[in-house]
Amino acid sequence: MSATFGVGTPPISTNYTGNVQSYTDTTTATIKTYRDESGNTVAADAVPMKERKVSLEIVGSATFGLAGATTISAGTLTVTSVSQDETNDDFPKTKVEAVAYTAS
Repeated sequence: MSATFGVGTPPISTNYTGNVQSYTDTTTATIKTYRDESGNTVAADAVPMKERKVSLEIVGSATFGLAGATTISAGTLTVTSVSQDETNDDFPKTKVEAVAYTAS
């Protein structure tokens, strides 16, 4: 019987065989601060770009061609890394990482 624990469909649509063990989806916005000669913050501006990083861990195999040469377009997740660890004691474990940039 299958069960779910509040984990939805991962945001990376990748070619893999196996089960998703975990994934993280983090968006970061950077703030620049400006200080006067006394060291006091006088202004703060958001950098006009947000970075979204997604990491997917799979028990099973993934296609290494996922991280091939491609163009990065705004808002689209681009696979940047695929790594696999396999031993005689367990199933192969694969980690897929992706990044996307969007305007703030």
